[in-house]
Amino acid sequence: MKKRNFSNEPHFRYLPVLPSQKKWGLSLTDCGYTVIEPGTAYPPPRHPDAYQFDWKTGRKLDEYQVVYITAGSGVFEAQGVRRQIVEAGDIFFLFPGVWHRYTPDPKTGWTEHWLGFTGDLAKRFLSPPFVSPAKPVLQIGVDERLRQCFVGLVDEIIRNPAGTPFSSAGELIKILGIVQELVQGVGVNRELSMVIREAQNRILRQAASPISFEKMASELGVGYTSFRHRFKQQTGMSPSQFQSSIRINRSKDLLASTDLSISEVAVACGFETVYYFSRSFSQKTGLTPSAFRANSKR
Repeated sequence: MKKRNFSNEPHFRYLPVLPSQKKWGLSLTDCGYTVIEPGTAYPPPRHPDAYQFDWKTGRKLDEYQVVYITAGSGVFEAQGVRRQIVEAGDIFFLFPGVWHRYTPDPKTGWTEHWLGFTGDLAKRFLSPPFVSPAKPVLQIGVDERLRQCFVGLVDEIIRNPAGTPFSSAGELIKILGIVQELVQGVGVNRELSMVIREAQNRILRQAASPISFEKMASELGVGYTSFRHRFKQQTGMSPSQFQSSIRINRSKDLLASTDLSISEVAVACGFETVYYFSRSFSQKTGLTPSAFRANSKR
């Protein structure tokens, strides 16, 4: 008699969405991970009818899903998206009302991890420039930290399905955030990507002090032109704009939570003059520092 491999058993859970969760803006509706052995029928049985499908007919869902393949390979196809091979390290997104189908290669099988979710915030996370229905498959590589996040969330939901309706949404945001961080490193020099992250950390630690970005680039071993270009590509702003945004955010905190004068706040946040501080603050927030403080006090 063949010994049953319990490690390959499907692990999944389907969850109701409570009214309070709808107001929260993001709800986990289902999750799971499964090892599909070569030659095994797909998808496995025991899924609710609304989720069950076969390759011939495909399906449409009323929710978003993210599916991460960490071993094996297969094929994926969706409305407006040509059929394509997916392999270990690929992640794909499913959108409400959009027809799709996917299946592992019978020769290799695959290991899949998935999360289903809904809510107003989901629309923001799964919209351009982050994710697009026109390009739902992303090559991010097999990342152990990401895989453990999927497994940890699913295991927690299986153990305590009713106990984490809100914190599970937080874990979902974390997973989507890791995906975006991995996406930003795809197709570029990963070493340079890490250089930019180190530069961000340095700026965060010394934002109130004058910074020579040319010197920083040299210390990090890259040319300034490449450094500035990659920094803006990775963060959406130049190094000086990044530093300025940190200073402005810090000044907001000091204006709202302390009795420091406007001049003292300017000095504490690294602005050369109170005039330059007031002008920069107004440009960023639409309010003078005094008006911002008055509003925050009210």
